[in-house]
Amino acid sequence: MSPSSRESELAQLREALAQLNSEFFFAIAERRNICMKIQEFKESVGRYSHYDPEREREVFKLLSHQLKSCTLKELLAFSLLMEDQAMAMAPGSYPAWSSSVHLQNPKIELYEMINPLMLKASHPDFFNRLILSAEFSFLKDF
Repeated sequence: MSPSSRESELAQLREALAQLNSEFFFAIAERRNICMKIQEFKESVGRYSHYDPEREREVFKLLSHQLKSCTLKELLAFSLLMEDQAMAMAPGSYPAWSSSVHLQNPKIELYEMINPLMLKASHPDFFNRLILSAEFSFLKDF
């Protein structure tokens, strides 16, 4: 491969990456808008909580193939995104997984900051290492 064709291929790859980056941030903004609409609906109906572990389990089950291929850092990024967007309208209405609120004695390990149901669906070995607080112990049997 000649130097000019390598440079051309590199330029194409960089352009493809730039396009993906743009789509990524558009998807985050669109996800935020949809989350806000869902939260508004939940508030107007009044019978739904902001945290629905059944629904999260369903979502993670549907995404399990994609989640299993993610690194722990990628899972944490998605978990943080979900946490931030779920609390956008009502701070404190959704568990702050990233602060390890679900753990008895956090050790400040990366996997401890990930939504435990996401972790259970993607990396059950890490989920099994969690020592859940009494409030969240039901997640073990979930």
